[in-house]
Amino acid sequence: MASEESTPESKNSSTGMDYEAINDILGHMGKYQRYVFFLACWGSFMPAMVVVGMTFLGNSSMDKRCWVPNCDSDNSTYNASFLDYTIPFNEGKDQYEECEMFDLKDPGNNSTCTVADFDQSAAPVKCSKWVYDTELFTSTTVTDFDLACDRSFLGPLAGSMYMLGMLLGAIIIGDFADRFGRKYGILVSVVLLGGGGVLSAVSPNYTMFLIMRFFTGAGGVGLFQVTFVLAVEFIGAKWRTFCGIIIEVPFALGEAMTGVLAIFIREWRWLQVAITAPAFLLVSYMWIMPESVRWLVSQGRRGEAIKIIEKAAKVNGVEVPKHLLEDPSAEISTIDGSLSVANSKAELVADDVTDIQPKPKKTVLDLLRKPNMRKRSFNMFFCWAVCTLVYYGLSSNSGNLGGNIFVNFILTMLIEIPSYVFSYLVLDRMGRKGTLSFVLLLGGIACFVSGFIPEDIGWLIVTLSLVGKFGIAAAFAIVYVYSAEIFPTEYRSVGIGACSMCARVGGLIAPFIAYTAKTYKPLPLIIFGALSIISGILIVLLPETVGCELPQTLQESEDFGKDQSIWYFSCCSRKEESESSVVTPEGSSSEKTEKAGAEVTNN
Repeated sequence: MASEESTPESKNSSTGMDYEAINDILGHMGKYQRYVFFLACWGSFMPAMVVVGMTFLGNSSMDKRCWVPNCDSDNSTYNASFLDYTIPFNEGKDQYEECEMFDLKDPGNNSTCTVADFDQSAAPVKCSKWVYDTELFTSTTVTDFDLACDRSFLGPLAGSMYMLGMLLGAIIIGDFADRFGRKYGILVSVVLLGGGGVLSAVSPNYTMFLIMRFFTGAGGVGLFQVTFVLAVEFIGAKWRTFCGIIIEVPFALGEAMTGVLAIFIREWRWLQVAITAPAFLLVSYMWIMPESVRWLVSQGRRGEAIKIIEKAAKVNGVEVPKHLLEDPSAEISTIDGSLSVANSKAELVADDVTDIQPKPKKTVLDLLRKPNMRKRSFNMFFCWAVCTLVYYGLSSNSGNLGGNIFVNFILTMLIEIPSYVFSYLVLDRMGRKGTLSFVLLLGGIACFVSGFIPEDIGWLIVTLSLVGKFGIAAAFAIVYVYSAEIFPTEYRSVGIGACSMCARVGGLIAPFIAYTAKTYKPLPLIIFGALSIISGILIVLLPETVGCELPQTLQESEDFGKDQSIWYFSCCSRKEESESSVVTPEGSSSEKTEKAGAEVTNN
């Protein structure tokens, strides 16, 4: 989540360091950088297990019925012989009513349970206590906190509270890491994620559970964000797009791991511990993860930075010239090149970390004052909200597809991996606009059509839902690169920050859209599909950016793309003379847009 620019000013020659020159000698992706990136992958894996956990923790698909006085006890099971005369039977649903029961003829009777004791001729009464079918799950938050019938609307709040935690955590923890260091940012994130997760597992009531979900969400996004930014600050510019996509692979694996654990742990409190407590292992990063050299230099801690550089050089088998470490009067400009964690998404799509300089405060209102940028900004805001809403919505809705909930869930998460590979391979070939529009339409049409497939063709519904997740996951990866190129350099941080805010709003709404399956089972898929299709069509109105000289100022952005038709999907006419090639870790098919498109994904 981006906020206002907060990168420290470049230090004077007594503390500055040309880290890009040093990185060229170390190797942009040497053994040491791969080690740091490997550790960052665990910072992606751990929070991923939690973000989708409510599919099982708060599963509400189990059958339920009223707890019948005189007949039920604390050890009652869902099926019982007295249901025929105590609970109305719903012929349409072919099951007993969940929220109503026949009342006792004699309220004073508290001992007998016979046909004669219940008034079946009177209107049924609502109940306030339930008996659940525990065949699939021994317990969930629904069963422990009785989130049934009139209280069922409280269930989606757990997902929304997590998203709210992500929204504020991205800003607060990001700023904390900028002030006190990446490693302390990781430590705070681990405490919030692990501590909030374990405390939520022992919550005596739903209110405490929701509060702990908030802290867990803040810790989860902080852990992902800080570890990745720390790794990127060690990695050379040529590898940043590659790493920005690859970091999503352990995230998808972490999501799938939640489904694997749920197969063996059917009690929600223990499952919650299983997906959050492992985060405490990352406390070890205080010792095994190096601090960011860029951040240390920006804080004037040059000696510590040199020690880390020397260690990296030793591991990579190279030697860094002493003048780069010790001679502050070198002819090359001295910069700190540190990234702001709070602004990580905006800064990692900048031309280079060395190009980031403090700028006067700008606001999103500046983007809305000019007609073209206003339309493009709202288009991007909507796209980000749709991507987040549909991405998390489909994850939450995987439990409503029918069939084996565990298999459906795991497949829904793993389908993201080929979508990221697809995005990486075609992003330059098809162009930003063409690729993004295609995957949004692909996912949207698949979801929309699946909403009208008869329930008895369950395999087709699941297949189309997976295609929908493939499309929206690819869109999620692409939209960061495209947004960075649509907004001018001087407003990139502000623009992506506003987009990220809209994305969180989509995340807050997603659990409630998935909840509409209680009213009409296919409704969530129809809503997800319709929104994706609308966004895919609107993206056509944006200009193509591949191969273009990207705008630096707001006025340049306003004029950008005027020579393009809305049906123009390939590289624009100002493409550089050199022939493009497929993006690889060692190069780019369009140098100018690649520099502005080092991708970071938002979880």
